[in-house]
Amino acid sequence: MSKGIIPRMFWNFSFLLFKFMFFVAFIALPFGKALPDEKFKVLFLTIDSLRAENLSCYGNKRKTTPNIDELAEEGIVFRKFYAVSGWTSPSLVSIFSSLFPTTHGVLVRGLVLNQNIKTPVEALRENGWRTYAEHWTGDTIGNLGFEFSGNNIFDFLKKHKDETFFVWFHLRGPHLPYDPPEEYINLFLSESKINLKNVNYEKLKPILEKKTVYKESEKIELSEDEIEYVKLLYDADLRRQDDEVGKIINLLKELGIYDKTVVVITADHGEELFEHGWVGHASTSRNSSLYEEILKIPLIIRVPGIERLDVDVLASQVDIMPTLLEILGVKKSDFDTDGVSLVSFDRKKNRVKVKDVGKRVVFAESSPCGWQCKENEKWKRVFALIEDNYKIIYSNFSGDFPYDVFELYRLPDEKNNLREKESEKLSYMIRKLFEKISESRVKAVKIGLPERVISN
Repeated sequence: MSKGIIPRMFWNFSFLLFKFMFFVAFIALPFGKALPDEKFKVLFLTIDSLRAENLSCYGNKRKTTPNIDELAEEGIVFRKFYAVSGWTSPSLVSIFSSLFPTTHGVLVRGLVLNQNIKTPVEALRENGWRTYAEHWTGDTIGNLGFEFSGNNIFDFLKKHKDETFFVWFHLRGPHLPYDPPEEYINLFLSESKINLKNVNYEKLKPILEKKTVYKESEKIELSEDEIEYVKLLYDADLRRQDDEVGKIINLLKELGIYDKTVVVITADHGEELFEHGWVGHASTSRNSSLYEEILKIPLIIRVPGIERLDVDVLASQVDIMPTLLEILGVKKSDFDTDGVSLVSFDRKKNRVKVKDVGKRVVFAESSPCGWQCKENEKWKRVFALIEDNYKIIYSNFSGDFPYDVFELYRLPDEKNNLREKESEKLSYMIRKLFEKISESRVKAVKIGLPERVISN
């Protein structure tokens, strides 16, 4: 045998061994783009007055949200997702405390979460995240666990791109007044069947120019074309907001942190667009209920590297933070929540699965007049509970029989009240609602009632 054969055989064997070890190391990596030991950053965006059904990724035939649609294609899309209040403050506190409004008690202007209540945001801070939020003109976010981020999301991302951050920004969204630039209106006007000759712009002035359109004082009767035009304006305003979201996402990519960042898109509440006779929500109309157009909102969580997942589990805002903690690998410890994680996440394989969370209910409580409540109106409440296909709405100021019951999935427009047709179902839903109210109020006393602050 020649002297060169053994070294050559040894070299070939070494090369094959090296390739094998490289292959093993490669397949051991997660299927996604982020490494197992790297903490995700989190960009949490709430969009004001955003109805789920008006996003194109939730079924709107108009292309209202192309940028959010792209996030949805790379994320988890929750199809039966609900707000827990009809106006901003209680909903935001519920999102970041994971407590129902009835539990945390921040139901009217001038209240803030009890400082002794530990929140999921604080748990993130204890586990290495810097938790930021923009400055708020109100007092809503006190005691939730945030530091001040500044008011410009673009400046924030450039300054803090190297940190492990959890940052929340609240975007104006398609909130009244509906005043999109003409270029956005024209995107949808050409394909609509609206006859502009039948649109009286003078009559629409409050909706086009004012932040509040009070139901008891504004006398607006609109034609079918005028109502459709208002809906088009809402969609055009949503398209404008979507473009802003697109700019934010593009900046994440330019900074090289898009594939290191979990992006959350959701809303504080929805918006009525004349489905039940008016427009807006509690803080703009001073007379709001808890119909689907107010409560049903989007939730999209984009996790780097995962395949799209659609979730049909009944869920609400109190479930967002437990779900995020699961994705981020933070164990729930010494704080209480009303929500649960809706998914399980295998970080090594970057795979998300829907959890079996058992039978769920959605529970909501709201002031009908929101931020605009006068002192003598702050006792007024509207409650809603959804279980399976049925929903009950109860108003504590609505006279002798203040209950409405609807079957949602067969008759989703909530115009066929079943309270007289299905007495057994009505009795059952009333009992379930008051059990939930009682349970939440007992818990509220246990964990600490809200604190009063000087309101702006």
